[in-house]
Amino acid sequence: MVELTSSFMLDYETLDRDHQRLADIVNLIVGAIDGDEGEKCEDLVIDFVKSAKAHFAKEEALLAKVGFPNVKRHHDHHESLNFKMEHLIEFAKNAGDNKLARDSLRKELVFFLMDDIITADMDFKNFIEKKSNAEKT
Repeated sequence: MVELTSSFMLDYETLDRDHQRLADIVNLIVGAIDGDEGEKCEDLVIDFVKSAKAHFAKEEALLAKVGFPNVKRHHDHHESLNFKMEHLIEFAKNAGDNKLARDSLRKELVFFLMDDIITADMDFKNFIEKKSNAEKT
């Protein structure tokens, strides 16, 4: 199961709430896999993909609004994750009767989530904190 600790929070409520929602969906998918209910994975993964795409758009809009200098690089990272979403959907379609698909889905979902939150989003955490603090003063 995926648990987002405080060290992975951006202290930006909207984005943190999105990250928690994505983690919750991953946990539902892992629960379906562990409960031998792989047939539930496709609908859950489609929900995950929709939620991730909406989150990416929201995040990129925020970064552009606050003037984050590496917004293009962050967008490109999201594009690479968008490409991986097609693989997640394929694994999910086969999860009901294919152990390898279930195992791959579990691994790729956790990697996807951590890649977005840890690898990419921690890159702008300090920037938005400073912007937010500057606006308060």
